[in-house]
Amino acid sequence: MEKKMSDQLNIILNGKNIKGNPGETILQLAKRNGIEIPTLCNDPRLKPFSSCFVCVVEVAGMRGMQPSCSTKIQEGMKIETENEKVKKARKTALDLLLSNHYADCVAPCKQTCPAGVDVQGYISLIEKGLYSEAIGLIKEVNPLPAICGRVCVRPCEVACRRNHLNEGAAVGIDYLKRFAADKDLISEHRFIPKVEKPTGKKIAIIGAGPGGLSSAYFLQQKGHQCDIYEANSHPGGWLRYGIPEYRLPNDILDQEVEAVTELGANIFYNKKLGDNLSYKELQKNYDSVILTIGSQRGTLIGCEGDDAENVFSGIDFLRNMEVTGQRYDFSGKTVAVVGGGNTAMDCCRTSVRCGAEKVYVIYRRTEKEMPANPIEIHESKIEGVEYLFLTNPTKINKDKDGKLHSMTCIKMELGEPDASGRRRPVPIEGSEFEIELDYALAAIGQKTDVNFLDDINKNSKDGQLAVTRWGDIEADKKTLQTGIKSVFAAGDGVTGPATIIEAIAQAKIASRSCHQFLMGLPIEAEPKEFISKKDNFKELSNNDFAGRYQKQMREEMPVLKAEDRVNFKEVELGYANEKIALNETARCLECGCNEYYTCDLKKYATQYDADQKHFEGDFHSHELDFSHPFIEIDNNKCILCARCVRICKEVAGANALGLVNRGFDTIVAPSMGKSLTETDCESCGLCISTCPTGAITENFKFKPGPVKLDTINTICHYCSVGCEVEYHHKSEFIWKTTGKEGLVNKDGNICRYPKFGYGIMNDTKRLKQPLLKVDGVFEEISWQKAFEIIGDEIKGADPDENAFFAGARLSNEEMYLIQKLARVGTKTNNITSFHYIGQGRWYSNNSLLNTPFEQIKDASKIYLLGSEVNMDNAVVSFMINNTREINKTPVELITNKKLSALEHKVDKTIKIKSYYHFVKAVNFYLLKKGLHNALYIKDHCSGFDEYKEQILAEDYLELIKESGICCQEHLEEFAVNYNNEINAILVFSEKEVSSNVSREIYNLALITGKLGKTANGLIPLKEKNNSQGLFDMGISSKNGIGNTDLTDQKFVKKLMKKWKIDEFPQLDEKCMNDKLKEGLLKKFYIFGEDPMGCATDKPKIQKWFADAEFIMVQDYFMTETAKMANLILPAVFPIETSGSFTNTQKNIQVFEKQLQGKVEFENYKQIAEIIKQFTNCKMESVDDIRKEIFELLAEADSSPKRKFEFTSKDNRNRLFNHGCDYVVKYYDEYFKKSFDDN
Repeated sequence: MEKKMSDQLNIILNGKNIKGNPGETILQLAKRNGIEIPTLCNDPRLKPFSSCFVCVVEVAGMRGMQPSCSTKIQEGMKIETENEKVKKARKTALDLLLSNHYADCVAPCKQTCPAGVDVQGYISLIEKGLYSEAIGLIKEVNPLPAICGRVCVRPCEVACRRNHLNEGAAVGIDYLKRFAADKDLISEHRFIPKVEKPTGKKIAIIGAGPGGLSSAYFLQQKGHQCDIYEANSHPGGWLRYGIPEYRLPNDILDQEVEAVTELGANIFYNKKLGDNLSYKELQKNYDSVILTIGSQRGTLIGCEGDDAENVFSGIDFLRNMEVTGQRYDFSGKTVAVVGGGNTAMDCCRTSVRCGAEKVYVIYRRTEKEMPANPIEIHESKIEGVEYLFLTNPTKINKDKDGKLHSMTCIKMELGEPDASGRRRPVPIEGSEFEIELDYALAAIGQKTDVNFLDDINKNSKDGQLAVTRWGDIEADKKTLQTGIKSVFAAGDGVTGPATIIEAIAQAKIASRSCHQFLMGLPIEAEPKEFISKKDNFKELSNNDFAGRYQKQMREEMPVLKAEDRVNFKEVELGYANEKIALNETARCLECGCNEYYTCDLKKYATQYDADQKHFEGDFHSHELDFSHPFIEIDNNKCILCARCVRICKEVAGANALGLVNRGFDTIVAPSMGKSLTETDCESCGLCISTCPTGAITENFKFKPGPVKLDTINTICHYCSVGCEVEYHHKSEFIWKTTGKEGLVNKDGNICRYPKFGYGIMNDTKRLKQPLLKVDGVFEEISWQKAFEIIGDEIKGADPDENAFFAGARLSNEEMYLIQKLARVGTKTNNITSFHYIGQGRWYSNNSLLNTPFEQIKDASKIYLLGSEVNMDNAVVSFMINNTREINKTPVELITNKKLSALEHKVDKTIKIKSYYHFVKAVNFYLLKKGLHNALYIKDHCSGFDEYKEQILAEDYLELIKESGICCQEHLEEFAVNYNNEINAILVFSEKEVSSNVSREIYNLALITGKLGKTANGLIPLKEKNNSQGLFDMGISSKNGIGNTDLTDQKFVKKLMKKWKIDEFPQLDEKCMNDKLKEGLLKKFYIFGEDPMGCATDKPKIQKWFADAEFIMVQDYFMTETAKMANLILPAVFPIETSGSFTNTQKNIQVFEKQLQGKVEFENYKQIAEIIKQFTNCKMESVDDIRKEIFELLAEADSSPKRKFEFTSKDNRNRLFNHGCDYVVKYYDEYFKKSFDDN
């Protein structure tokens, strides 16, 4: 909160006069004024530490740079946050931090790819079956994944670190790309990028090869109109006219082209610039031109006689077949292909398919030096091609008619390396020999044909187009802008013959520059991005990987048998199924950092142009610590900011991490060399939330990418605290959960349940359709049939033989409709929740006048009675521990556990056996000694005299004995101290104490006059996210909405009027627990609960259902209760619907539908449809339901009643664990198993 103007300080911040609050730091002041100061060691949840010195600023009159996170402002301070001195200091700090940051921001596969395809990212998406999403990621930089998945030269696989594992092969990166691309091409939800609104700008693209198609793809998305002019009669360029169909089928090429034209691009065929298309015409009709002409002019062998008949350039050989549609007839002929690249491979393998009897490949170096794809070489050998290595043609010998007769060759040996890095071939004198041939194909190079140079320069108005000395188009290397401002060029026409992926990469650059030109922006290259690399420290070897990974051989590509290849059918068949693809994704070593998109260190290193090699020298290489099932520690990325250590101490209170060793050898680790699992770590994940570099991350059970994720906000559906959370997802696959600064968790903290409990939402065993049990087997049925069956079952029984059960995880709106279905549709009050059944009635009002969480910090002492708050409601535990840590507020624990998980986090522990007898003994003592707050009781309470009389009739010594406390003095000391404490907050949990204990604690707060006072009184913690809603929404056979007693006829009449019913169901003296025991209930309608799966005594619960005639269950999965059902309705998660929860503090928290989900009917709509079987239900939306709820709540008596109520005995009767919720059970079992298996 800002101070009064008179209390504020005058500050000059970056030359501007502003007001500052006394006590705030420069960092806080700057943030409040919209100025970001970079910081790596600061977290607003923690005390300042000042270790990174990235947040330094210059303060006039102070020596050197000052850390803004810990420097408090003073009157008249003059602060500069971003001048050159500050920038230099920050860069130096970052350079120092990065000099020991032995980590990869990006995997080498992505770094090596000319287009920068995020291989690690798309493999992660493929692993999850998100094929179209994987293609969407690829198409951010490569619009032709199905093509590249077949014919790319795969530099990524050469760089793949799986090669260090001696398995003989890298990850099948291209195989996986092809698999995803082929899946996407046939998908109903094929990836189509968003296209921005039209800009009115037009671009002419010359050439429909990979560069031209890619340019059009990128620019159409920007809203520009692209027209492609292609010299041939079909699109594809070299993809169609240079790559045979057995490698790249035309139908695949056509589908990829269609993905470009469907964005609005046009292709005009048989249009050749400089021939039947003039630049003058383009200049008139277009705002810009991109030249993607390729390099498709072939060359001959380059020796004497190569003009002989039947000697072709390989380029012409391949092109002519595609243009004419006719295959060469090489039947019985001998063919030699000269060259060692991929074109040579296409020529030799095509020759085989044209019927050649013998095919040679003549190459002047060894196989090791061949630039062709090794897979192509391997496949050609299978097909019968013979290789003459270290051989070079010297002469073509003609027959009398000028036709090729033979070829004279000479043997070669390798000398010193040439400019390419390969050893130069040197002829061996006297080694000539002759080969008789019918055809010779030269595949030794291609040239660019710029036949339109004069036409362009003659008509250009803003510069001249030039060519290099090699005959390629001259363009700026960074922007690909030519000498003509409006003309850009990309692909082989600029670089000379290169690869498809290089042409695509250039198209991306040219498109970006062209867009900048069209929009009047400065034409600039892509900004430099800081990338940390392990290769900056040392060259990795096999030894760096030995013993670290499980051996897993590559899933090889299935291919046609060699004998089946005398045709142009595609040889590579693609992975047969998803399982094979999934197996191959598992081979990815995930070399890049998971926090690539969120790392603050990378962000600031980019911003300040940090240099990882500036302070090159010694560095540490650490083993990754995967010993904890949920938390991964990578000290290679650690900058020793100690945020994880501090948050574990100051907020979590676990003290599980520390700074170990000294000086340069310091690392973050559990103390004493232990595993994190051997410490008091509570798996809360706060260390992950605070780490700025990815040194501590989630130990994911899947490949996390990194992938750009979408974010949705909602309310946690686990405990009753009501934290706001953010789910990070891709196409509804939940990747991770983080905290959001919310009404309750104002600092964004969350506990282990939402942090690591999101996996259930990705479980593929989820129910999606209604299921009806027929002859013991479940069959899918329609929704309408399901609703009709339920309606018929309800109508076919006496109303009071039906019973409705609502789970504590449901929304208020869903609960309300369930009780309305019971009372209006079925005409029964048989409505309850297994969650509370058999546990008495005093949980219903223990939240009245409770202490708000935000007042915890103001307590003078905190008591934890019957609450393992750090494990069950950890966010409240964080508040308590932080108060203890910062304010030195003492915390006292009263527990009946032999070893409580809280003992190391409190100042004093009182061990007892019975909470009930302990609290009653305390109450007895205070009243017996006259220590009660008489004035408070007189002004606010009722029933005191009766309560006092009843409790003083108890046997005090017996109460003490039954409480299990060690001695009477300790109890009385507690009673006096609690009574005298000025601001005492007592926290208890329904999970640990009975409802009668809850009632007696409430009586204690009344006796001491603490209930309802600021920073005083009680914080009851309910077990589930909407336990309170069960009472508020009338999920009770005795009480209606607002927890109003249904014997209140005035209230009942208002219900009847609102619901338009003539008769209200009669109340039954028997409670639902008794009806279950006596077998009076025949038909069960269970919404969001799993009594069989969560039962503490299964045989007992089974008896309740033994004589059931019909059981309906609504749930997410086939729970144990669902297996017993006759009919199952699939449920939707809270993020797939709208509604509200009421947390343990009686705060109503609204959440909105965030994901579409896979279930057609949302939960409330299902219930509304069932109600329609009986009456006209106009509940078409959550707003309709909520409106009716609020109208009825307004009629309910909501005034707090501070009434003493005596209880005669303890009623601990916990029938169900996990809040009777399968979701909690799922996570609890998963959590336990994770440690058991670790």
